Amino acid sequence: MTPKISVIIPAYNSAKYLQECLNSILNQSFTDIEIIAVDDGSTDGETPRILDNAEKNDARVRVIHKDNAGVSAARNDGLLTALGEYVLFADSDDYLSMNALQTFYENAKQTAADIVIGDYFAVTTKGLKRHEFFSKPFVARDRSLIEQLQQTMLYCGYSPYYSKSCGYLFGAQWTKLFRREMLVKNNILFPTAISLFEDGIFGLTAFEFAKTISYLQKPVYHYRILQSSLCHSFEYNHLDLYKRIFEEINSFMERYGKGQNIYDAYEARFVYYAKKQVGQIFASNVGFWEKYRQSKRLLTDAFYVPFLKKINKKPLVQNEKLFGLLVRCKLYLLLSVLMQIRRG
Repeated sequence: MTPKISVIIPAYNSAKYLQECLNSILNQSFTDIEIIAVDDGSTDGETPRILDNAEKNDARVRVIHKDNAGVSAARNDGLLTALGEYVLFADSDDYLSMNALQTFYENAKQTAADIVIGDYFAVTTKGLKRHEFFSKPFVARDRSLIEQLQQTMLYCGYSPYYSKSCGYLFGAQWTKLFRREMLVKNNILFPTAISLFEDGIFGLTAFEFAKTISYLQKPVYHYRILQSSLCHSFEYNHLDLYKRIFEEINSFMERYGKGQNIYDAYEARFVYYAKKQVGQIFASNVGFWEKYRQSKRLLTDAFYVPFLKKINKKPLVQNEKLFGLLVRCKLYLLLSVLMQIRRG
């Protein structure tokens, strides 16, 4: 019998938190589910063992073992295997809130939504912190509002219902329930050429085909912040990665004939990326003056200059505002001093 929800979990050497993730799904009040766990070539031995035991003990679990090809390929394999009416993506070091699937499914049926969005708790060593993507719940059917949501996926300053706690994770897909038929019919998959914002590209494309998008304003997910994860790592990401993201967004815009609204938002995203890279430089162990030189060289690179020239026209929020002001005035030394102080 076809399950109502397929939960797809890519797993790579994630034994430390994997059982908690699985338990949070298997113990949901909503039981008409399948779990498709994709072992992406784990080398720790323990990850595949945990997955195989789960499959042995619960008929709702299906495990795919494959050679390592990255999280996007693993999610794609899971999606192409899924049978559910709806699909949810979860990361193997996170866990679902109690009754999350019931909440998602009921809202999807009540609103006839192709995509349902929930909120999340950030899990750190200091405890839980709730994040709300928007300031109020809503159901979006108008294309102009859905395009604003696409803008928000690129940069939160374009949000139609701005929330200070939205942050940059609206592009993450683990707080969204998708109608599987919509994804399959339109061949919507995660891009495998990039290792950052691949889920954002997936989301932009899914939003392009969604006729109804519902936002719950309820926390459905617990996102564990690990310094080893790519989006939180202090390891410097070279410009080549951001250039590939630039190409993927451009490809999306050309494919679907997107106009100035999306263009404006993706320019703002690259202001955020410039700030992120400067932060990575100041998290390194080189001396202050070398950090200053690297930062100035980055911010005057031909790749970033077109984005940074338009800073005063962007709805920058929170600490991007100060960053934008200092860069616009070419106060690179003052920016470096403030970054150094921030890093301690």
